[in-house]
Amino acid sequence: MAEEYFEWQLLPHDLKASFFHEADKESRFLAERIQQLSEHLEKAVPIIKPHLQRLKTHNRLHTVSAVDGSRSPKLSERLGARYGVYSVGSVTVYGLERRDEILKGSVFKRRQALSRDVSKHLFDLLMTNAERKLALEMLGKADLVVIDGSFLGFLTKSLRIKSEEISEEIARTLDETVGITRDLMDSGNVISVVKRSPSKAIGGHLVLRDGLETPFKYILDRFILSFIMEPGSVFYYEDLLGEAHPISYYNAVAAHAQRLTSLEDVEMRARRDIYAPIQRFRYEGGEELLRRLTRVQVRVSASAPTCEIEYPRNISRARLEEWLGQPHFFSHGTGLPVALDLVDSLVGIPSRFTDEFVAELEARTLDRLGGRDFEVLKLFFAYLNPQKPI
Repeated sequence: MAEEYFEWQLLPHDLKASFFHEADKESRFLAERIQQLSEHLEKAVPIIKPHLQRLKTHNRLHTVSAVDGSRSPKLSERLGARYGVYSVGSVTVYGLERRDEILKGSVFKRRQALSRDVSKHLFDLLMTNAERKLALEMLGKADLVVIDGSFLGFLTKSLRIKSEEISEEIARTLDETVGITRDLMDSGNVISVVKRSPSKAIGGHLVLRDGLETPFKYILDRFILSFIMEPGSVFYYEDLLGEAHPISYYNAVAAHAQRLTSLEDVEMRARRDIYAPIQRFRYEGGEELLRRLTRVQVRVSASAPTCEIEYPRNISRARLEEWLGQPHFFSHGTGLPVALDLVDSLVGIPSRFTDEFVAELEARTLDRLGGRDFEVLKLFFAYLNPQKPI
């Protein structure tokens, strides 16, 4: 305990007393919130429990490939341009047998004249594009391909790019990524895992059913379901929500219900929001593509939260559970597919690696020039760039 509070002991007496008082006040607030949350979760039990099912397990094995990617958390501007690095990879397993592994690294480079926000959004889009291409490649090598993140999540993120900043490269990359994603969905052999899901679709449904005052509009689905679901159970969203709207509609309802006072306005804005990426980028058949997706939550372990899985409706529940119910598909430690855990551990980019990569690039450039153009070198490396990461 003394070691844990070492920094606290360095503070003046009045500051220590003040922070102890603040900690006591905040702990009282948190305790009340947790008690309220517990009461709300108990009220959710009769709403959710009738829709829970047992996951059908069996002893048949299928080849599973998982695809994931990672990018440097910051861009470097040391060489008069913005540099970043990203990696994509796949791991293929058959039960506990690891059969194949693919890892690819790439470099992102753009002029400093472009806005930093556009650079970051394009960086994300290029990594998603590379992930989807690798997933398409793995279709011929596995019975099931698991991708990380919602099938069409990249479109929603692309809304952050202003219309006047959408270059030919961005438009081309978006079009290509949508086309590849459509192919993955059409295959009937690809599902996605939404690891850090912000879904509040249950809350959105209850807003429409019970009104704007429902407290569930603030509570994540994963929180509700991890409280209610037993290990070995599944929750299909369609059983509660029906098929009239995609799950993103109910998420949007929950979000707007936290700010607006008219249920009519909430519904209108939710309808506008879910199709905004499709309408902005004018994708023919885009609305139908969005409606083809649905989700399920799976609980495999009491020590891990639920796993949220998105899949196209052309995959039947029987086929989906044939994959999910096979031995060793899920990790009981994380609650996620084992193959996805494996590839995630391989593709991670250390936080300082970008600076080291650019330093290596700088050193090799100097070596290639062999001391020539000394004055230009001084300008290039000293005056024209701030040498600050963003």
